[in-house]
Amino acid sequence: MNALPVRAVYSIGELARAANVERRRLVRILEQADVCFVTTGRVRLVPLSEIERKVPPLWEGIKAAYALGGEEW
Repeated sequence: MNALPVRAVYSIGELARAANVERRRLVRILEQADVCFVTTGRVRLVPLSEIERKVPPLWEGIKAAYALGGEEW
């Protein structure tokens, strides 16, 4: 996971870049996990709460990336 600031929502592109995964593959993973997206125009956003509850490995990656940045929760 590359550095990723903790925010309430993330775009699919941000998550894909941070996880070093192709965008379409990430969308399939999130859809299979039944993650609810927030759509604004052409951008699909993923709430942090959805990641935390439904995709624990991605959530752990975000926490690890944040910790590597030297920030505390």
